[in-house]
Amino acid sequence: MALSINVSDKVLAGLNQSYTITSDSGEPAGQVAVGGVELAHRIIPLGPPKDTESCAPFDYKYKVTFFLPPDTVGQELELKFAAGESEATENHEVIPE
Repeated sequence: MALSINVSDKVLAGLNQSYTITSDSGEPAGQVAVGGVELAHRIIPLGPPKDTESCAPFDYKYKVTFFLPPDTVGQELELKFAAGESEATENHEVIPE
């Protein structure tokens, strides 16, 4: 079972963020936090990857979206999601826009 979060190299403060989550264990649930403070976010189902021949029947993509306030520069963004028995965590420093 696998769950992965595709985060860009640069996490910029003051912008809407959107990252892809791939899961073969169902729809993920979790939290988005900066400096230990949870941010409001949405998870949007996108469906199976375009290359469906190489993935399992339940391998689906989702998009997590949220706004990263401008005053979060220098803090750590934490994305923590789980689906079924799979878990994924990503930590990145927030940099200025």
